[in-house]
Amino acid sequence: MQANKTSITLVCFCLLFAACADYIPKPNGYPRIYYPERIFEPVSVDCPFSFDIPTYSKLTPYNLESQPCWYNLQYPQFNATLHLSYIPIKSKADLDSLTEDAYKMVFKPHLQRAEEIIEREIRDTSKGISGLIYDLEGKTATPLNFYITDENKHFFRGSFYFNKHTTRDSVLPIYNFINEDIMRSIQSFEFKNKKI
Repeated sequence: MQANKTSITLVCFCLLFAACADYIPKPNGYPRIYYPERIFEPVSVDCPFSFDIPTYSKLTPYNLESQPCWYNLQYPQFNATLHLSYIPIKSKADLDSLTEDAYKMVFKPHLQRAEEIIEREIRDTSKGISGLIYDLEGKTATPLNFYITDENKHFFRGSFYFNKHTTRDSVLPIYNFINEDIMRSIQSFEFKNKKI
């Protein structure tokens, strides 16, 4: 009986000793991301603009009755959306108001949380368009906003969001991938002389 107690004590001691061996925790991991092939197609909507979008995205109307040229460009694989809105310009005051609103929508809610807000100019004289891209770095809800205008009749605005709360480090590779596609869409953007 004494031998059994000694054996059990010895086995427990060995297990305890083995459990106290050096343990190296594994680093946090993220799931492997499979990026789709980059193929673009032109947007086919009845609005006074055109641009290319990736085939893995889906363009859906926001509300055709009240805002016929507002859309959501969804990236289902990445659970992200680029919110797009088109507003016709009727006067110079309209343009001033719209550019001021775009500025406020970037700076007012994000100034406290953004580490940096970088403004980049959009200008294509061959297409007669200009605008600004706002890159927001830090803990902001949106990492990218932009607007494009012909400064005469048309104003187009975009704002990118992930559909769920994220940490910037975990989605940065995805954002960088989508950002390249958004830049391609901006580069291909044109206004048409069509009334809605």
